[in-house]
Amino acid sequence: MKKKHTNPWETMNDKIDEVLGDKFWKDMLPVMPKRIPLIDIMETEDKGLIIMELPGLKSAEDIQISVKNNQLFIKGSIPYPYPIPRENLLQGERFFGDFQRVVQIPFSFVPEKLTAQYKQGLLTLIFQKNAQDVSVEIDFIE
Repeated sequence: MKKKHTNPWETMNDKIDEVLGDKFWKDMLPVMPKRIPLIDIMETEDKGLIIMELPGLKSAEDIQISVKNNQLFIKGSIPYPYPIPRENLLQGERFFGDFQRVVQIPFSFVPEKLTAQYKQGLLTLIFQKNAQDVSVEIDFIE
């Protein structure tokens, strides 16, 4: 398994809190764009997982998933769940509507063994990692 990479952006929220205070995020949420559902990516020795927040889906027809060139393509729509119009929300932080997302898959996997599960608003994609390391022999040609 790979070592955890440190990304300076991961600690940005903490640094902003230190400088601007906790109230900053509450004030910023209404103006920050909400364009795509959020994901988590993790891996074990033999599996890779991508988990995406997708509340309110009713069937497999609500979302399309494909893999090409080690990229995951996800397209769908998160339905608006309330009986009142969106413009009547006093505070609206959640994402609703159509989305498209392309995710670079950071591990080698067997495409035929990719499975997907949807439970309690979370889509979990389970990748069987390719366990074979390939050695390449070099032919020296004179």
